[in-house]
Amino acid sequence: MRKSILSVVLLAVSSLYLSAMDQNVAIDDALSRVFSSASKIKNAKVISVVPFEYGAGVTFKSVEDKIVLKLAKTGSFKVMDKKSLESIINEQKLSLTGLTEQTNMAKIGQLLNADCLLFGKVILSGETIVINVNLKDVATGAVVWADEFVGEDLNKITFGPGIRSGFFNGSVNYLLNDGAAGTAQVNGGSAENQFFFAFTGSFEQRLQGMKAVSFSLDGIFYRGFLQLDPVTETTTIGGNSYLFTSYCNYTDLKLQLCALVKLHPGYIFDWGNDVLVIYFGPGLDANYMLADATYSLTKAGDTKTNITYKKSIGEILAFGGMTFRVGVELKLSTNFSVFLEAFYIPEVTANMIEVEGARILPKVTIGQGNSTYGLGIRYNIF
Repeated sequence: MRKSILSVVLLAVSSLYLSAMDQNVAIDDALSRVFSSASKIKNAKVISVVPFEYGAGVTFKSVEDKIVLKLAKTGSFKVMDKKSLESIINEQKLSLTGLTEQTNMAKIGQLLNADCLLFGKVILSGETIVINVNLKDVATGAVVWADEFVGEDLNKITFGPGIRSGFFNGSVNYLLNDGAAGTAQVNGGSAENQFFFAFTGSFEQRLQGMKAVSFSLDGIFYRGFLQLDPVTETTTIGGNSYLFTSYCNYTDLKLQLCALVKLHPGYIFDWGNDVLVIYFGPGLDANYMLADATYSLTKAGDTKTNITYKKSIGEILAFGGMTFRVGVELKLSTNFSVFLEAFYIPEVTANMIEVEGARILPKVTIGQGNSTYGLGIRYNIF
């Protein structure tokens, strides 16, 4: 029985601890804008902080201490913490509720040698923390600065599906075989600015204490088309002259996974917002190519020696390679963002060698994307 009670108590304490830690992160997010906002404060040399009001569900109750550090960082005025005010209130037998009265404000200001008193309220609104602050002149009672700071728990994983579109470049090279030991490589042509449309999904994790940096596992799936011009070229294989012709189209089913590092300049330089995100990172690019292609290799002066290779839609050519992506993301709201990016895909060889009696199908090298780029949108659903 005692063990059961102890287990319940420990579970409750753990839950409260984790909740407080989560709120701590959300409060840090909210207060990231204090430094830039406080630059609007004029004609205040000494500020005394009044103990804040806390709404239902708020478990982290040291916001005043964080505010003091933020305001002191500006170097524009002296900030006195709530303990200084609390000792004066106890000596003068005043109550916190009476501090808003002009007579009491003036008296406290005189005793503390303070120009202004900072009042604040912290409430929990859904999954966000809202901090309202107002700074009042002790002599006149006028509000000289007021602001609202909203923060969310960044110490969690978010998921955002989205869409991408853009263009990629591609080229094809053929390694031909005449059925004997002789081989020759032929340029199969290239295609530029091939349009693609993609579905995307991104899991992002921010870590407590590393607010300016987040990590993301980003996936892309799209279907693209690589349409090449027909090729007619004379080549020599094993001392014999051949005429090579090809006609091919490729449907590219691509799956790309990237591990991205995201930098948030708004937190690095204390801009007061998280609108701009810069990201980069390596990844794996895996493709499945549906080939609709016909290759013909005819021996010069010998029309009987005609080696024809045929690949039809439904036969899959698979290959993979490493990629690297870099991009810029603009967050238009908490959940909605747009991004512009470029990614590099090295040339990858696709093995299409198939023995059919004395004939051997060619090996195809498909190079994609050292200038691939795209534009996309994403919406975080959690």
